Amino acid sequence: MSWRYDLYVCDCGYERPEEHDGTCGAWRHAGTWLNDGFRDAFKAAAREAHAYVETTSPHTGNKIVSFKHINGGGLCEICGPATGRRGPWTRSVAFQKFMCAECAAGLQAASDDISKSMGVTRWRSVRPVLDDAEL
Repeated sequence: MSWRYDLYVCDCGYERPEEHDGTCGAWRHAGTWLNDGFRDAFKAAAREAHAYVETTSPHTGNKIVSFKHINGGGLCEICGPATGRRGPWTRSVAFQKFMCAECAAGLQAASDDISKSMGVTRWRSVRPVLDDAEL
């Protein structure tokens, strides 16, 4: 049983990042990686103008989107509609979403405050998902 990582690339021909904000409807399968190949799948997605990686669990067959990429960053899913700021697909303790640098820094500061108040070691809990490919 293997974890499966399928790369899908936008085939819409859009060139500007904002054109990819929820309007893409044409996707082509561009490769499959297994198990620890997720690193290569994420890196391959990051080389495309717009792509995502879908992960399939070998245990349940459930699928999730484990990585998204848009050149220039996706519209921040926290403040973006109001500010227009963009950022990378970002991991936090609670979710993964496109997040600008300002929102990521604020969320990390809040996480640090919670850790400090509980007397536990602070750690980098908010980071671009692509960083996981470099571990």
